[in-house]
Amino acid sequence: MLLLLTRPRYDTPTHYLFYWAGLLIDEAKSKGVKVIDLDKNKARQKKLHSYLAKQPIDIVILNGHGNREAVAGQDNDIILSVGNGTDLLKNRTIFVRACDAGVILGKEIMTKGAKGFVGYIQPFMFPIDKESFNEPLEDQLAAPVLDCSNQVGLSLIKGKSAEEANKDSLNKYAETIDRYSSSQAPNSFLLSILLWNMTSQVCYR
Repeated sequence: MLLLLTRPRYDTPTHYLFYWAGLLIDEAKSKGVKVIDLDKNKARQKKLHSYLAKQPIDIVILNGHGNREAVAGQDNDIILSVGNGTDLLKNRTIFVRACDAGVILGKEIMTKGAKGFVGYIQPFMFPIDKESFNEPLEDQLAAPVLDCSNQVGLSLIKGKSAEEANKDSLNKYAETIDRYSSSQAPNSFLLSILLWNMTSQVCYR
């Protein structure tokens, strides 16, 4: 199995996703999955398209900012968009962790022959504790949300289908929501964010 990830890092959201996607890399390597890590300045359209065209990649995980028709890499440069690169995802499973990309981009990816797509049809949101900026993996506000999202990638790395990975993630959301549903739960405001992301996550197959 060959996994490709993009991990731009140039503002607060991508700073966090950079580290949380790093956990997926660690998991992949522990299971003997080969990894192409397009981090920071490597997360550019030319490099992504080149790897997709030349390498037998099975899973693609894109982290960054997005909109209904595109997803960006480093410095908000568009790396994949409607009519530009979606054909390179044929026979691959895709997880796009970016706002809104499931609305139009995800559907086109599937029409071009992808095995499956998981993404979001609304903005993907997570809170942060500014005190934890230098240690994103220790941020107790961001962790419950990003842990649920990371489950998609973790399940794909285990060889599960997009549909199965999406289900695993939604189950994790449900479990986490249950923990924060009590009025006595700390940081109960996370409940609305968890619900938002859960209902925004879509899977096409």
